[in-house]
Amino acid sequence: MKKLYIVGAGGFGREVYAWLSDWCNANPGWIIAGFVNDIASALDEFPGLPPIVSTIDGFQPQENAWLVCAIADPVGKKDVVKRFRGKEVPFFTLIHPSVIVGQRAKIGEGVVICPRTVVSSDLHIGDFATINSACTIGHDTSIGAYSTLSGHCDVTGGVVLEEGVFMGSHAVVLPKGHVGRGASVGAGSVVLRKVAPGETVFGVPAKRISR
Repeated sequence: MKKLYIVGAGGFGREVYAWLSDWCNANPGWIIAGFVNDIASALDEFPGLPPIVSTIDGFQPQENAWLVCAIADPVGKKDVVKRFRGKEVPFFTLIHPSVIVGQRAKIGEGVVICPRTVVSSDLHIGDFATINSACTIGHDTSIGAYSTLSGHCDVTGGVVLEEGVFMGSHAVVLPKGHVGRGASVGAGSVVLRKVAPGETVFGVPAKRISR
């Protein structure tokens, strides 16, 4: 039996548990063995879930065990992944059974793609990117490592999102748009062309509100 451990027991971790359960039901021989989280009491109010088996630093490698990254914040996600790197534990890429994936899509290690998302053809999704439910990702797009798309985002054809980009719910990047490293696009915003690294933009069209 192959074991999956969910890293992160917050709200998104509980969502990932549901999506991962769907995947395990469709792929016999895999089980969700528990959560890895630094706060031991994080699931006390949610009976019926698997236990928190370890802190992040205390987790020990096991045979036939994979980690599933369930942390949405790009900065926090990258920090946690670094803490695991010396342990030589593989990260699992979760693509929910309802996701549509086009031809020649390259999807990296530790990626989580949630239900009802459409991933088009000839694109790249970098390691540890998180794509929440009902997103659309167009052809010839590049999504950088550790980036996070909240629910219902639309990343259209030819777009580049650099490493660590965060997009709020229902945000849109129009064709051939470019969002720089570590930038944030506010919920419901529409990026027409370019967002500089580290900027936070909001509105229709999206304009800088902080850096």
